[in-house]
Amino acid sequence: MPANDQPGAGAERPVPNILSAVRLPSSAHSSRSLGPRPLVRPPRIEPGMTIGIASPASAPPDDRLEQGIAILRARGYRVVLAPHARDRRGYLAGSDQDRAADLTGLFARPDVHAVFCSRGGYGACRMVDLVDWHVVRASPKAFVGFSDITTLHLAFERRARLATLHGPMVVTLGGGISAGAADCFWRMLERPVPFGEYAAAGARTLVPGIAEGPLAGGCLSLLSAAVGTPDWPDFRGRIVLIEDVGVPTYMVDRCLVQLARAGCLREAAGFVVGAATGWRDQERDPAEITPDDLWQELLAPLGRPAIVGFPFGHEPDPFTLPLGCLARLDAGRAVLEVLEPAVAAR
Repeated sequence: MPANDQPGAGAERPVPNILSAVRLPSSAHSSRSLGPRPLVRPPRIEPGMTIGIASPASAPPDDRLEQGIAILRARGYRVVLAPHARDRRGYLAGSDQDRAADLTGLFARPDVHAVFCSRGGYGACRMVDLVDWHVVRASPKAFVGFSDITTLHLAFERRARLATLHGPMVVTLGGGISAGAADCFWRMLERPVPFGEYAAAGARTLVPGIAEGPLAGGCLSLLSAAVGTPDWPDFRGRIVLIEDVGVPTYMVDRCLVQLARAGCLREAAGFVVGAATGWRDQERDPAEITPDDLWQELLAPLGRPAIVGFPFGHEPDPFTLPLGCLARLDAGRAVLEVLEPAVAAR
């Protein structure tokens, strides 16, 4: 309400919160606008082709890495490991320079047709600016990962205009996923047709309504950490994906507020929130604020169609989501539908 407009007698004043209090100039996003250029969809892959594996963040456990590689080979793919994919330096998979060189190198190789991340963890933010993005733009390939890899998804869109896949990593495959999750994963990579509707039984309505827009987002803590960087999230007109794991609820709160105060949420088309894996502080204290409380307080007032409980990311059986591809959210039915192929025909 403008400052010079006073409510009439007996009128209720709106309850202020962070969403109504934030005031940004209309040009707040102008310097980081993605512009009109469409994203490039990577070519499809098929058995007989080669998948390259990099470790841009933390080092993978050897046993699950080997199990994941075995699954890729059983599908009929050749597999090459980047030179430093098994390196270990504390919580990092080797030096920043080596991790960046590995990722660049896999995109530079004409005999590698897709790039899978071995795992997430931490460290993508330390190497993202060392990647040769000219090489990536010159040789678009399917790129798959989630969690800490959210940092790279943002950079692939911003710097290479490449659509990527928010989906299981090699150690995720090695740990075992359901047949339905595996079918979704391979359909996204191998078939240049729209995936259609997800059968997400646990999803439920937060705000009813219908929204269309490209998919964007990922791991909440990484999205909020990107504010103020060259890859600042631009969610205008997007269906925003939000999930995380093992974080206290107050940190979920802080990350959402950070995105709200930065103006990243108010022009989104809609929201798809993952299951609250590992966020249940109320199991220790029944009086604790819950993630559902946060969605009601910080997302619902935006009035955008929204669902919660959608299985992706850190969920045991995660759906693969094509970032940058057009989707339709029918929040009243708690249904998400992908309208564009994740990959292009060769």
